[in-house]
Amino acid sequence: MFYGLSAVLCKRGLELGAGTVRSMVYSNVVMSSFFLPYPLLSNETIHLSEVSTGAGLGFIFFLGQFFCFLALKKGDASLITPIMGAKPVFVALFLILHGLSQNEINQETWAATGLSALAIGLLCWPPKRTSISILGLILGLLTAASFGLLDSLVPYFTFQSDPLNVLFFIFGSVGLYSLALIPWAEGDFRSYRPQGDPWMWSSAVFMGIQAILMSLAIGLYQLPTEANVFYACRGMWAVLLVAWIGRKIGLKEGKSPKSLIVRRAIGSAILLFGVWMIAN
Repeated sequence: MFYGLSAVLCKRGLELGAGTVRSMVYSNVVMSSFFLPYPLLSNETIHLSEVSTGAGLGFIFFLGQFFCFLALKKGDASLITPIMGAKPVFVALFLILHGLSQNEINQETWAATGLSALAIGLLCWPPKRTSISILGLILGLLTAASFGLLDSLVPYFTFQSDPLNVLFFIFGSVGLYSLALIPWAEGDFRSYRPQGDPWMWSSAVFMGIQAILMSLAIGLYQLPTEANVFYACRGMWAVLLVAWIGRKIGLKEGKSPKSLIVRRAIGSAILLFGVWMIAN
């Protein structure tokens, strides 16, 4: 829910001139700050291996975020966010390729990931006489693949040492990497933009909350595939939020045809069925 809300608010901020690179930098810095208490909550001292591991995994996350913001810039939030529901398929694939799964991935999990892929096809089906952003779709899938690779690796590395320390360096490094993009930010990076910035900051806060929740689910409980099928529900939230508050906040896609919104809602509902399969 928090991811879907963050995506919708971010899209509105981008429409009002918050700037793609600028929004990404501020969002990642805010998200990183949410993880500052993690070393204080850990019972172990920080090791050099945790720093290097966190920096490597953080770079993968940074790439995913970069693709994500570009995708939101090029496409609708109610399309791009559900597209990221393909991430469970990438997680399962990377777990098998890397031999990192401690338990055999059962039939229900594979069926759920397959439903995710089916739902993506339905979500991407454009209405008559309407085109969709192919570049946005490609960037959305690259986002899903990047985050899928990250989520397949996080459980393995967090349980090689202290999970809280590793998660701290993963998300802390994301904030540091993002600072390198400041020279490429659109316009004056520091100046306040009264139209777009309130949406940008609101989006950043909700992005930080969802990052905390998801990192704990994957980093502490070692269920990356199952957790990501649940996480695919963010597509449903994005569709519902666009339909509910899209027009109220002036979001352009809030004026999309009802048939398009309904089709995307059905696609997202298929993802929910996958969640039910995993839960049972």
